[in-house]
Amino acid sequence: MLSCGGENQRGLENGGSLKSATPFVWKRTSSMYFDEDGDLAHEFYEEVKPSKKGKKFFMKKVTRRLLPQGLVDLPHPRLHVDFPVVMCETCY
Repeated sequence: MLSCGGENQRGLENGGSLKSATPFVWKRTSSMYFDEDGDLAHEFYEEVKPSKKGKKFFMKKVTRRLLPQGLVDLPHPRLHVDFPVVMCETCY
């Protein structure tokens, strides 16, 4: 679980209480990649020359030589999906 402090998560894994854990996530794994030129995008395509004369050029998806962006900060904290506490308010 990605959370604010590593101490909170380690405390929960070693038998600590839920009171010491935080339900918030401040970082996530990015779905974007860097190519060899340093450009950042979700997908990269290259124009491929046809093997026969008279055929049209086509676009081929690039899957090699791409580096994942890694962890990115979220603009505001989100609730972790696996936090085992129901958080709601009810009015009687």
